[in-house]
Amino acid sequence: MKNLLMLILVSGLVGGVGGFLSYWKSHQQMGKPGVQLVKESPEKLPPVKLPDWVLDLVGEDLEVTVVEKEALPPDTTITKRRYKNADGFYIDIMVVLMGLDRTSIHKPQYCLTGAGFQIKETEPVTIPIAHPEEYELPAMRLKSSKLFKGVEYSGLLYYWFVDEHHVTEEHYQRMWLMAKDLFTKGQMQRWAYVTVSSYSVPGNEEPTYKKMREFIKAAIPEFQMTIPQKDDSKNE
Repeated sequence: MKNLLMLILVSGLVGGVGGFLSYWKSHQQMGKPGVQLVKESPEKLPPVKLPDWVLDLVGEDLEVTVVEKEALPPDTTITKRRYKNADGFYIDIMVVLMGLDRTSIHKPQYCLTGAGFQIKETEPVTIPIAHPEEYELPAMRLKSSKLFKGVEYSGLLYYWFVDEHHVTEEHYQRMWLMAKDLFTKGQMQRWAYVTVSSYSVPGNEEPTYKKMREFIKAAIPEFQMTIPQKDDSKNE
């Protein structure tokens, strides 16, 4: 009798979970992105509306490679721009915006190591943003290295994740926030992964990081709409 009752309870639980999943799949909603899109774009997946220039750096679109397209789900939006000044110094922005497939968003370390870079340092930082109001942008600062034609270069990167309501530099925090909204609201948040990158010779990293921070301060208000919330860094 006891075993029979247990079987009934387990069967009911499994049936309840199955019913919940079926309901969720038929009722889930896609959240809005936390970055601006090009509204007048003729493309099926409109790109992110990145600024034409930032400070003294003029932007130009970078082509999305076949490898990048094939590595991500087909409903992923990838927007890339390079900003260059008269001296030839440049900073790249890439925004990867997910669709219904959440596997579009991942840690940049995977791509960097796959491209032959060696990760040297990774640390969380904050960058003060003044517009549309003052706040601290959470970001991860990453340094890598790679030999190019026999010369070693330092690859410098800032990255973070943003959706309609949250901003975080932590990959696992993003996953937690996504899961929480999915099961409490039935909504799949449309996360974007933002990277700002440049390079330097070894020993000149800090001056380059400083230029990148000033660039981020000026660029972010132009295309990112979401302001970090106080609980974005907490598993609440």
